[in-house]
Amino acid sequence: MKISELENEPEIEYINSEANVIMHRDFALQKLNLLLDKYISNPETIDKADKLSYWLEDYCRLLDFEDNFRPNLLKSYSRGDILKVNLGYNIGNEEGGLHYCVVIDKKNSMYSGVITVVPLTSDKGKETHFSEVNIGNEIYSSFQEKYNSLMLELSHKINTFDVEGKSSEDEFERAVSQLKLINKINDEMSKMKKGSIALVSQITTISKQRIYDPQRTGDILSSIHISDASLDLINNKMKQLFIKN
Repeated sequence: MKISELENEPEIEYINSEANVIMHRDFALQKLNLLLDKYISNPETIDKADKLSYWLEDYCRLLDFEDNFRPNLLKSYSRGDILKVNLGYNIGNEEGGLHYCVVIDKKNSMYSGVITVVPLTSDKGKETHFSEVNIGNEIYSSFQEKYNSLMLELSHKINTFDVEGKSSEDEFERAVSQLKLINKINDEMSKMKKGSIALVSQITTISKQRIYDPQRTGDILSSIHISDASLDLINNKMKQLFIKN
């Protein structure tokens, strides 16, 4: 059976009964399998099958954890903070998958389960679209500053270790943890392109369950944020796009 044939099936009227739920589930799974088989059979779309399969697996994980999710256990987020967010499976030109985003909430409660962000993409050297804002190398520079600061702090810690090995075990473990964080930041920087573009037209409100990093104050992206000047540029662009003159 083809997908088009399934689409022509009469709509199943939703009735809150086990039999109808099972029927709807079977119909949905059949349609999903047909679509995945279609994507997998074509070398040009096999990547779509992989992304869709990954997102469905991840989506199931998010839904399973939904009832136990407590947003107040996450760190607090402020306007201008940079997050790495799982935006899910994209349709058309929507941004999808893991992406950096900038927080634009004026005040976000730790008890709120949602947060409003503008997705970011890398500067590919093309002319910036009217709906976009080029924020330059700010994120990369913030990473570099954090990396240098942590390296200097770690160097100072190591130099103050007791030469006879009498430094406490806690001091040593903190130094090891800091070195691990430094290595993670360096790895993150190695994957980044220096320039970033804010896709203001794709402003969106997301569940905090989608936040990959930072979740705690000691995470890679903690304290990484853009300047007030760049936030002003995003503000002005939002006015141009969404507020009638």
